[in-house]
Amino acid sequence: MSEPLLMTIADGVELCAVQTDMFKTCKINIMMALPLAGDIAAKAALPYLLRRSCRAYPSVTSLNGRLDTLYGAVLGASVMKKGEAQILNLSLSAIDDRFALDGESVSGEAVRLLLDMLFEPKLEDGTFPQDDIDAEKRLLLERMRAEDDDKRTYARRRCEEVMCADEAYSRNRYGTAQEIESLTGARVYAAWREALETAVIRIVTVSSGTPDAVRGQLSARFGTLERRVAAIETQFIPDAAGEKYERETQPLMQGTLVMGFRCGMHASEDMDPAMTVAADIFGGGTYSKLFTIVREQMSLCYFCAARLNRDKGILLVSSGIETENESKTREAILEQLRAVQNGEFDAEMLETSLRSLRDSVRSYTDSPDVLCAWYANQIFRGTAKTPQQRIAEYDAVTLEQVQAAAQKITPDTVFMLAGTGEEHHA
Repeated sequence: MSEPLLMTIADGVELCAVQTDMFKTCKINIMMALPLAGDIAAKAALPYLLRRSCRAYPSVTSLNGRLDTLYGAVLGASVMKKGEAQILNLSLSAIDDRFALDGESVSGEAVRLLLDMLFEPKLEDGTFPQDDIDAEKRLLLERMRAEDDDKRTYARRRCEEVMCADEAYSRNRYGTAQEIESLTGARVYAAWREALETAVIRIVTVSSGTPDAVRGQLSARFGTLERRVAAIETQFIPDAAGEKYERETQPLMQGTLVMGFRCGMHASEDMDPAMTVAADIFGGGTYSKLFTIVREQMSLCYFCAARLNRDKGILLVSSGIETENESKTREAILEQLRAVQNGEFDAEMLETSLRSLRDSVRSYTDSPDVLCAWYANQIFRGTAKTPQQRIAEYDAVTLEQVQAAAQKITPDTVFMLAGTGEEHHA
């Protein structure tokens, strides 16, 4: 696999082309980043609406027919939060050009279809059809309800909301239920224009074909726009200003404890990858302090793991516990953090962590989907770091660097989702 080619298409629009013959399928992803502000619900609905149809293929039947001609291509859409940016994704997976009949460029046709959907959506009277809006409103609300029903996800989100209450990061990537319920075609149309004209955009292609045709199509479309690229900045708060606490009770058999920490970071690359390794030794895998001691030796929780969010400079520790064990578990988690900060880990444990992190990074080359996501997620970095380069960074980390990074971690927020001991089934 060759290193990706980075090409500037227009102001704030970048093509990252990965040319490889490792896969039988190709993948094209259009990633649009906007500030996590304004009409979040309208922007969240946008990629799902764009995926439904376009002017050239206005019905499900006609669009599916076009996908069939591309050897059963599959469209995708999603919304995510990266730092204090809302990321809108529109993607297409198809057979790789090598396996197409008569030398057909499937990747080129796939890009053409995606651009038709992005630039020429189905509109009625200059706005998105209300029937389509209503359908996507229901689906967005179902996604929000599904997250609330997953108590691990719910508790993590509530901890982030309490921890970052005065920061844009506290907002849900879908907006609020009230904002979704009131969506109109005019609001989503305004969000569409905002995305085209102001979003930071990275288009990633993973294919065996050359990027020349793709680049030409992108230049032809984006070159016609007058763009004023939005400034997207994430607020990093290095140190906790005292510990916040919030407790909520629900009819559940077990409780979920989430502890939020500030990581002393001023930017996503600050102390990385040493901070990633420190978080992993603290609570990353079955070899970590939280798993081997808090879960296995002390038997205080059903699960206990730490997850670093480099794009915001925070770390969350989630654990499933008996509600009455809250205080013991909190102290045990803090004790293991202090152990990492005091350097109570050796070269063998460091190597175990590095081995796990290497395997995790290598897994990004397993399919075009995850490889595409790897490069798309570097949208704000102005680079296209390969998985191999990332592994080399891990391999250069020392015990001293890991300890120094861990010493920057300070407790900020505790959110306890307490269970009553009885689970309610709706």
